[in-house]
Amino acid sequence: MSRAAVKLLCAALALALCWGCAPAAPAEDEGLKLWFPTQGRQLTAALDSCPYEGEATVPSMLDALLAGPPVEETGLAAAIPPGTRVLSWSLEQRVVHVELSAAYAGLVGVDLTMADYCITLTLAQLPGVDGVRVTASGAGQSYRERHVLYPGDVLFSGAEEVPVEVTAALYFRREGGNSLGFELRVFRLTEDKAPAKAVLEALLAGPKEEGMAPLLPAGLAVRSAWVDNGVCYADLSGQLLELPEGERALAIDSIVSTLCSLDTVGQVQLLVEGETMGEFGGRDLSQPMGPPVEPER
Repeated sequence: MSRAAVKLLCAALALALCWGCAPAAPAEDEGLKLWFPTQGRQLTAALDSCPYEGEATVPSMLDALLAGPPVEETGLAAAIPPGTRVLSWSLEQRVVHVELSAAYAGLVGVDLTMADYCITLTLAQLPGVDGVRVTASGAGQSYRERHVLYPGDVLFSGAEEVPVEVTAALYFRREGGNSLGFELRVFRLTEDKAPAKAVLEALLAGPKEEGMAPLLPAGLAVRSAWVDNGVCYADLSGQLLELPEGERALAIDSIVSTLCSLDTVGQVQLLVEGETMGEFGGRDLSQPMGPPVEPER
């Protein structure tokens, strides 16, 4: 089964499991929308939208979000704290970077997730915008695990305050051989758990199905993992360096292929103790890597 088929299967399973938790995408002919949390955060639609008739620009749409939902939209609630101001914005490589004032940095947990994705869903409707990076008064990304946000990530956000299912393919060594096979796993995640980190931790824990064998060294830990503009940055502990020479290439392939089974990941940049590496097991770890293998199930 090819990697493309694996991702398609994962996406289909995730969609079936998460149906009803994520907001429906607006039809192209409906015009621009403003996204807000629903009053009471109903499980079937934690976020919803209302029509937007202003200028199709980043600052105009941000001003409308900061103003809150129109008074006639009684089912919607404000997402952004009163007093929040837009300090600056820029567009680079199809990602809008929005810098907000300190009031926004006071948001935490589910409230932060809801506000982040209201901004993302709203701005990503504009031509030339694929993702959004939100920072607050110079705080950078220190108060969130996810760097660039994309509309498709809403399925993974956990904004509904209940676990959300994410499906991924975990690649392990086939018993008695030197090739990889995979297991499909479903993860129930809340907003404080990044999918990439959860998937990596499950990979380190080892296989559950017969015919698969663990590959990564005991004691290896995931220090952090986040996705930025399609690249997953996976920071692992130093135990990775303890792999025997003959095991290294397959282990790296296992990690990269597993992370690339997530819909939001196209490449993987591996780090060890926060630092990039050079050649390791015949693989160049200094640059992001795409999936190296397409094993059969």
